[in-house]
Amino acid sequence: MYRELRGRHRSKSNSQYRCLTSIVKIASKHDVDPKQLVDALVEAGEQTLSHCGKLTIALRGADNDSATFLITKEEDVIWQSQIHLESLRNPEVLKHHIPDIPLPQPTKREPHQTMQPIDDLRCGMTGIDVTAKIIEVPPIQPVITRWGSECYVSNVTIADTTGSIRLSLWNTRADKVRVGDEVELTNCSVSRFAGQLQLRLKRTSTMSILNHLPQELASARS
Repeated sequence: MYRELRGRHRSKSNSQYRCLTSIVKIASKHDVDPKQLVDALVEAGEQTLSHCGKLTIALRGADNDSATFLITKEEDVIWQSQIHLESLRNPEVLKHHIPDIPLPQPTKREPHQTMQPIDDLRCGMTGIDVTAKIIEVPPIQPVITRWGSECYVSNVTIADTTGSIRLSLWNTRADKVRVGDEVELTNCSVSRFAGQLQLRLKRTSTMSILNHLPQELASARS
């Protein structure tokens, strides 16, 4: 691999290989063609500035042997490094070796079962669904957020056949449930507060009431 670039100048070829590895990884992460990113670097070397997808490539400086490039995405710095001018003069050599660069394999995580029994919930789980019954609805409490606005929360308790867990319901959601209601929750996360597991609803979460207990029965059970 990379025999054309190695030859007698091993340290330079190693530097070029590391550079190409970075280019390929950046292209993969930001969904651009690595060959087009090589072309954009060449263009920036000639014109001082170029673009590749949402990436901006800027020439920061150059000497007789190398040029320093800065790659940004909007206001975020993605990469800054030197590239040997020899590589920029022969971009087809770089492109030829792109298939030789191994990409890091994404870490495989065991996907959570969509519908989770409460007893199986663990802190840090996200994107889970739960169907359970409301067994306790404490009075709604006012809360002052760190931005100074007032919100309302009720830390209700829900349960299924395997166990129970606290569920934080904010503002209008807190008014919708009664003891005995069966609810279906989607895209929730599990955290820990005051030593207890707690189910949380995100902005993309939903709460559906499957069986709404009449008010008189709810009052009798509470």
